[in-house]
Amino acid sequence: MIVIEDKIQNIKVQEDLCIALGTFDGIHIGHQKLIKEAVSVAKSKKIKSAVFTFNKHPFNVLKPKHNIKIITDNKTKIQIFKSLGVDYVFFIDFDIEFANMERDDFLNCLHNQFNVKSIICGYNFTFGRLGTGNVDFLRKCQNIYEYDLKVIEKVTYNNTIISSSKIRKKIEEGNIEEANIMLGYNLFFYGAVIEGKHLGNKLGFPTTNTDIPANLCLRNGVYITQTYIDKKKYPSISNIGFAPTLDGKKRILETHILNVCENLYNSFIKIEFLKFLRDEVKFNNITELKNKVYDDIYTAKKYFELDNSCLH
Repeated sequence: MIVIEDKIQNIKVQEDLCIALGTFDGIHIGHQKLIKEAVSVAKSKKIKSAVFTFNKHPFNVLKPKHNIKIITDNKTKIQIFKSLGVDYVFFIDFDIEFANMERDDFLNCLHNQFNVKSIICGYNFTFGRLGTGNVDFLRKCQNIYEYDLKVIEKVTYNNTIISSSKIRKKIEEGNIEEANIMLGYNLFFYGAVIEGKHLGNKLGFPTTNTDIPANLCLRNGVYITQTYIDKKKYPSISNIGFAPTLDGKKRILETHILNVCENLYNSFIKIEFLKFLRDEVKFNNITELKNKVYDDIYTAKKYFELDNSCLH
């Protein structure tokens, strides 16, 4: 899979493309249906499949005061796109200049620079300055810009349309189980293990530390997780936050893998979130902290025993 991040005017593709258009935050069930359709159409036409998305959430450029939290960062998105069999991923630099592009100029760009022969998008997709481009406009312009169009209709769960905003709300509420159902996979974060202050070792539960984006929508607190190291899965427990009892200054993801004690520095790991246990708390002393963490670990072990996992 080829990944390109750049301004739209700097990209030129020689191969014919079937392109999936969207922001794709979370890459939920509806997004996956759309992207799988793009891959399928590309194969049937013997051309390449592509995802056209953005390097940042458009709302954080258009409405910066809202500070939209993201479900998936770009590293994590790349892992999902790759699993769906996509040939190209374009992370377009979403800035004011791009936001002000006229809808005809956008389609002309797809035609001349991306060699787009097929477009796949959602029923509510908009583009161009002030969002004046929409599905109806795409239908009207098929012959002018020489592409086929396939529109993916809404996907629902419990009679509610699945959307990134609804999933984001579930995650922020700590309802990870329901968010995972709408995502169609276990919410995960993919990143490199960094060296921390070794406080976990001193307290009796060593942790791997991973930097996370400041605007990741995961709620601060403790989660039951499972961690993948070299494609092997391990039961684990994770904390997101600032470690207030230990006067932490930076928001990080700390994971205690229940049956692994090896040095993982500079390794890339995948951490899946299964259940939210509790909010982050500032304890009165280290003893209170240790006791609560051991309670959390006990709860996690019970969870995995019910799931027929073997812990050593």
